[in-house]
Amino acid sequence: MRTSDIFKLAFKALRDRKVRSLLTILGIMIGSAIILALIASSSGLSAGVQAQVEKIGANTLTVSSARQFFASGSSGTQNYQLSQQDVNTIKSFQGVSDVIPYYSQRATISYGGNSIEGELIGVDTNALFTMYKGLNLYSGSLPGSYDPSAAAVGYSIAFPTGSSDQLTLNQMISITLGGQTSGTLTFLVKGIFSAYGRVLFSDIDSTIFISLQSAQILLKTQYFSGLYVMTSTAGDVTTVQQEIETYYGTQVRVMNAGSMVSSVESITSQMTVFLGSIGAVSLFVAAVGITNTMFVSVMERTREIGILKALGYKPKQIMGMFLSEAILSGIVGGVGGTILGYVLSFMIGGALPMSGGFGMSRPGQTGSSTTLTPVFTPELIAFSLLFPIGIAVLAGLYPAWRASKMNAVVALKYE
Repeated sequence: MRTSDIFKLAFKALRDRKVRSLLTILGIMIGSAIILALIASSSGLSAGVQAQVEKIGANTLTVSSARQFFASGSSGTQNYQLSQQDVNTIKSFQGVSDVIPYYSQRATISYGGNSIEGELIGVDTNALFTMYKGLNLYSGSLPGSYDPSAAAVGYSIAFPTGSSDQLTLNQMISITLGGQTSGTLTFLVKGIFSAYGRVLFSDIDSTIFISLQSAQILLKTQYFSGLYVMTSTAGDVTTVQQEIETYYGTQVRVMNAGSMVSSVESITSQMTVFLGSIGAVSLFVAAVGITNTMFVSVMERTREIGILKALGYKPKQIMGMFLSEAILSGIVGGVGGTILGYVLSFMIGGALPMSGGFGMSRPGQTGSSTTLTPVFTPELIAFSLLFPIGIAVLAGLYPAWRASKMNAVVALKYE
């Protein structure tokens, strides 16, 4: 008997038992889809965070006052605020190459008919290209250090999606500040950045940058929102972080971009193992279903097996007929599960709320969201297609073997 004939008979057998076959295949699809979606989504999350860290480099730390992590009105060391003295102090630590202070304030940017939620950052504009690897100007120039009316804006602010109103150089924009510092400010657009994306918890494309001196005057404070600490090498990060934490104690929070990647990878791996086990259980249940379905099929077709044996069919041909049903179930379930898993992975990736600026999360600050792109490798797709087939073959092996070993005389007498 030709292989094509065997699979035609297998397809007919599955079609004759539509409900049982459909439920069995559905179990395979669900298990395969869950595993594929979880692995692709967790890989996408790790790759996304890694890409963001690479934009600021592995030799960076962000230092923020501990008061930003507690509700207002807290007392004691939680009320410590960062100043120029802290910049000078941290610069003196061994392994530190530079310390860049910044002001950060959530804001609503308005011009024309547009109103965009974003962030106002006051920083030494000459250090922007050092802070963010690969950041470039789309047009114009950076604001001058002592020009309180000049600003450079992110790409999404200048070219908002779905709006015909777009920014041009030397156009006035209005900024309404939120949080503890409220009010409305007006700036002249001197520069527009090219599309850049996110850096950890900041969306550079939705940020407006002004000079550090301008922010200090306009926000009327000498205390910084945080410090951006750059070490001489990536190997100095841990040492510098420990030195800062030892010196300041609980007065500040220090965040290490590299450790954040490790934390994300640890969390996603644990989540993948936990939820992936659910997919494995689903596949196990599907395997039991295949075994049960084939045992019932063998019993129902006992006389048919006896007739085939009487006609001269060999045991391996009988076994191939029944095993092909399991293989066909695995193929349909694997292909369907891969398609379902592809769609499901984008739903799992979804929108992950990420708030704050420069890796800092502050009370009362609303954050934007980022869409994670799942990562599909050829190995993952191959696994998603072949693993269900392997499970189906193992599940159908014993019933097929039992069918091949039936005695022809006994099978013909079966009622």
